[in-house]
Amino acid sequence: MIHLFFFGINYVCNLLYVKCKNNNQNKAIWVFILIIGFGFSQGFVSSNSVSSNIKIYLDCHDCSFSFFRRNLDYVDFVRDPKLADLHIFVTEQRTASGSTDYGLNFIGNNFYSDIAYRLSVISPNYETDLLKWEKLLKTIEIGILPYISRTNKIDEITIEHESSQGVQSIDSFNDHWDYWVFRVGLSTRFSAEESQKEYSLRSSINANRITDLSKFRSNLSYNFINESYTDENDLIINKKVDAQLNADLIISLDPRWSAGIITNLSKSSFLNMSLSSRIGAAIEYNIFPWDKSDRKIFTIAYQISSNYFNYEEMTIYNMTNEWRVSESLKLSYILRQPWGEIENALTASHYFFDFQKNRLSLNSHFSINIIRGLSFYIHLNSELIHDQLYLPAGEATREELLLQQRQLDTDYEIHGNVGIRLTFGSVYNNIVNQRL
Repeated sequence: MIHLFFFGINYVCNLLYVKCKNNNQNKAIWVFILIIGFGFSQGFVSSNSVSSNIKIYLDCHDCSFSFFRRNLDYVDFVRDPKLADLHIFVTEQRTASGSTDYGLNFIGNNFYSDIAYRLSVISPNYETDLLKWEKLLKTIEIGILPYISRTNKIDEITIEHESSQGVQSIDSFNDHWDYWVFRVGLSTRFSAEESQKEYSLRSSINANRITDLSKFRSNLSYNFINESYTDENDLIINKKVDAQLNADLIISLDPRWSAGIITNLSKSSFLNMSLSSRIGAAIEYNIFPWDKSDRKIFTIAYQISSNYFNYEEMTIYNMTNEWRVSESLKLSYILRQPWGEIENALTASHYFFDFQKNRLSLNSHFSINIIRGLSFYIHLNSELIHDQLYLPAGEATREELLLQQRQLDTDYEIHGNVGIRLTFGSVYNNIVNQRL
């Protein structure tokens, strides 16, 4: 019936196209309809193909599909989770040392819908991609055994066990660093033309110590940009300096509650800040236990802060420095599922001395698989801004506007993009061919 249905669609589209062949405006439209109709009909025909192998959909953003197809040649890889007997949904979380904790969720469909469980594997930050993929491959081979056990392929499986005698557990090592992890970065960039020159320097130092009971994070960064332009014998110099020192201490109170101290020191020529300092106390509640954080997070965080600002130039409020107390409330929701993912963070803040000096921020990411092969996504960053205490007095010069040397007065900022992705064709994609 499906074959006849899509054969009819193609036949009708062809008749309509012949009728409209003298109408140039409609030609392109019917060509597009023909392509879509043919693509979907081919997809449905392919979906009825018979294969004796387990059909797998590997949902992993950090994997080389060529590697896994080549090494898992006893299964069939499909391009859509709805066509799979087994959906392997891989999540990623960064560990305290910068390694990656991969969560492999095995989700059975159809005849295997009663089999679902989770395995995990950690890839240290020094591992190459090949070593990481080999570790994931071994975990996947272990994870698919219960599914293969229901097929005649189980007779072809041989299990080998490597003895762990003499191998020291990672927990038995004496950690001389006591969970401390340090990172240092330094980069420079320069370019030169006859009428333009640019030089920049970026540096950063991170020191973190993270355990199950506490988290200490610190970051020191310094960014400098020097640009010069020659315009009709006039030399225009543009310098930007941005320096930051952040240090946070977070304590785990129980599986859902956390509390901490947040501090910040910064300097920014763009924001008219000679010195900005902040120290705050925060408390956070996660509706889900933190051991579920690879799939879902729903947190409510409250913070109260003491802020001191010393400005490079007098502000529009006739201030050269000031001390203000502020508070903020943040709701964060992250949901990662095989059908898509949702990430939202809504933050509201204000200063106590004037409640009209406030800000509302929304950062959103949403993606969903609508139907087979068709996905829809939205990215949105938006802010309602009424707390720009730092704006310098006076009008911005032409150079400041063109070179973006200072922040301008605004009531809002919006950045975002929306899109769709459509894939159709053969549902099987086992073949590996990387020529050219």
